[in-house]
Amino acid sequence: MSLSERIRAVADRQAILDQMTRYCQSIDRCDLELLKSTFHHDGVVRFGIFDGNAWEFCEYDIPFIKENLVMAWHRYATVDIELISETRALAESYMLGNASARTPDGVLINCPDGMRYLDVWEKRDGVWRMYSRDLVMDWNAAWPYAGREDGHFAQFRLQGRRDRADLAYELKLVP
Repeated sequence: MSLSERIRAVADRQAILDQMTRYCQSIDRCDLELLKSTFHHDGVVRFGIFDGNAWEFCEYDIPFIKENLVMAWHRYATVDIELISETRALAESYMLGNASARTPDGVLINCPDGMRYLDVWEKRDGVWRMYSRDLVMDWNAAWPYAGREDGHFAQFRLQGRRDRADLAYELKLVP
């Protein structure tokens, strides 16, 4: 592999990692347009709770999160990206997620989970986006929420937001 080919491969992997980061940001900030920007318009997802067109999934998922979760936080752990060609890649990524939700009787619960995403990425018009994403659930749990919003914790002035008012947008860290 020539130096220019290696540089292109590194740049392609980084572009995919950047899109993966945007995916997490979009879910946690409830940003529909940013979420859609990570998928090709004809992309597909198989998540169990939703199987079908990726953009239709986005239209389903963001309102679901807003209505059912008090907060959500996602991060990638192990990520393996295999470049198949100059325009196609496969990826497996381990995801650690955490969400807080209210039960029907109003009790706040914490819901951590471990899952994997199996993706097909395609580069079209010079931009890497997901063509397909499968969600494999490996484990999950739930217990009463025990977070603290009082005392010392109440003094933190910069609170995360689930919209474009989050500080990450002001700092231009999110497109």
